[in-house]
Amino acid sequence: MSKLKVLTQDDLATISDDFGEILENEVSKALPSKEIEDLDLDIVLDYKDNQLDVDVDVGVSFDELSDITQEKIFQAIDEAYIRFDSYIDDNCRV
Repeated sequence: MSKLKVLTQDDLATISDDFGEILENEVSKALPSKEIEDLDLDIVLDYKDNQLDVDVDVGVSFDELSDITQEKIFQAIDEAYIRFDSYIDDNCRV
């Protein structure tokens, strides 16, 4: 695998925005949107020594009659990370 290019603050802002979109898409695919009342995404990028670490906290409030499980949410997050890895490979490697 090739190395991560040197990332600027603008690059990190774009990466954060794009990962947010990826997360929203994966959560929307995995969970019925009519059952979601609120979706809160907190993405933290840590870029040091040409290493990029990404942590995400997904808060989902859903209808009280919903049968959404934590497992479904975790699966959506896992899928988002897989897509994000491909995004990084395509856009941030030299």
